[in-house]
Amino acid sequence: MNRDTAVDFKGVPDREDLLNQLQQANQYTWLWIVIRLAAIAALIALISWQQVVFAPIVSVTACLVILGPFMMELAQIWGKHKKRLEDVKESTRFGDLDKHSLRSLYQNVLKRLQLPDDHLPVYITNDKSLNAGALRLGRLFGGLNGIYLNRQVLHKLQGEEVQAIMGHELGHYYKFNVAGDRFRLLTLVLGALVGVYAVQIIQLDGFLGFIVMSGVSGFFWYISSLDRVRHGQAIEYLCDDFGAQVNGIEASISGLLKVGLDSETRFLIELELMAVNADNELLTPQEISQAIEKATPYGHTPEPELYDSIRLELRRKAKANQQASISGFIKYMWESDRDDEDLKEELQARAKAVNQIDRMDWETVWQDHEHSPLHLDQVERLVQMIAESPKKSLFRIPESLSSDGIHPPMKLRILYLWKNRNSPTKL
Repeated sequence: MNRDTAVDFKGVPDREDLLNQLQQANQYTWLWIVIRLAAIAALIALISWQQVVFAPIVSVTACLVILGPFMMELAQIWGKHKKRLEDVKESTRFGDLDKHSLRSLYQNVLKRLQLPDDHLPVYITNDKSLNAGALRLGRLFGGLNGIYLNRQVLHKLQGEEVQAIMGHELGHYYKFNVAGDRFRLLTLVLGALVGVYAVQIIQLDGFLGFIVMSGVSGFFWYISSLDRVRHGQAIEYLCDDFGAQVNGIEASISGLLKVGLDSETRFLIELELMAVNADNELLTPQEISQAIEKATPYGHTPEPELYDSIRLELRRKAKANQQASISGFIKYMWESDRDDEDLKEELQARAKAVNQIDRMDWETVWQDHEHSPLHLDQVERLVQMIAESPKKSLFRIPESLSSDGIHPPMKLRILYLWKNRNSPTKL
């Protein structure tokens, strides 16, 4: 019996439609690159560089406003605490994995997905959230290209789930992306030059020139991100699909559920501790978040132990702030820049939003989710549960109800994998 007929797949795309969407998005990339290069060359010829030399403030402002955020993103990635897989110590363990077993898993993923072994760097970061990423910036910033796996992923997920995530990120890198996104810097440089030229043409300087520059820069920054926003969800669906080709949809869906559950736990702990410490003038919200990150261990930890560890770190930080010198404490209070009433109102609003989320009891389908793999019949029951309760959420976090603009809601990602599990269209 085909139980798919009982499932409402409204809003769940087909693999073929997504592939066509991405193909159309990349169809004229080369033409837009040529147009941008021609426009940049024309502006370089039209701009009065003598005026730029004698009045550099506008030019510097243009570069900072439009190129600054992009360069900051790169600087944060470059400065992230990370190690290439081959540089990890022999003694380092990631739960049941070490560098050699992790390399073996990665090589197996390349083989199953029929991808070339280009010696693409695989980085392990110290981040404690269940997340990963892929970066492909072309040759100019080639030193940052690679796959980034948060260490917590390796501690909390099983080998097949880690492989599904590797496959997802390799999908971003090799197959499913907006080609023009790799040339985003061209758009930003064009925007900076347009801003400089516009200010020279209308002969504005000072504050008015800055306003014009900000408007032009904001427009080109928006343009540079437009394709990513427009096609982001299609790319995420296809990368989930690609990762599922390694070990089947079971490993991909179990990984998604664990990622969502981890986000829910971290979110609810942070919300509770923010509320408990709202009147504590020795701790800022930022320090509370930092304490949670610092006190969270790698791997599985029972919630009571996790709470105790975080509370201990919060007490330690509060005591350290209390013992600071008078001048240091005054400086600390001045820099904290907090409004207790606004903070309380924000926390109340967040708590109210969380309490209004009707959570699905999906754990009844997969009870031993920490140790036992998810089976296809359990996935089928989960899909039926989602179909029967369309207004319920998988997790008590606001993100589980709606998209962030790039990642589809978790329920739709699961339904997509189920709907397209036997699709005849090749990825």
